[in-house]
Amino acid sequence: MARARNRAAQIVAAGKRLFGPTRWQLAMARLTGLSPVLTKDRRGRRRQVTDDVYRKVAMALLKEGDLRRLGAAKIDEFARKMLAELEAA
Repeated sequence: MARARNRAAQIVAAGKRLFGPTRWQLAMARLTGLSPVLTKDRRGRRRQVTDDVYRKVAMALLKEGDLRRLGAAKIDEFARKMLAELEAA
């Protein structure tokens, strides 16, 4: 059972880190394609996180990380071009 709790805690921590401490459940569900019910706490006990669900979450997080890194690189590129334009003037 400790393993299941640890998995649930990892998903909660990742969701809150990505989407903020509130309303992260729906955003995480959309990201993973899973039901938001899987992340909800019912009577103090979380649902067991299966290997399949844990794998889907991990794969979705990797994809999201890639997209965010790519987005950050594009933003850096825009900023550098803007600064270069200012320095050239």
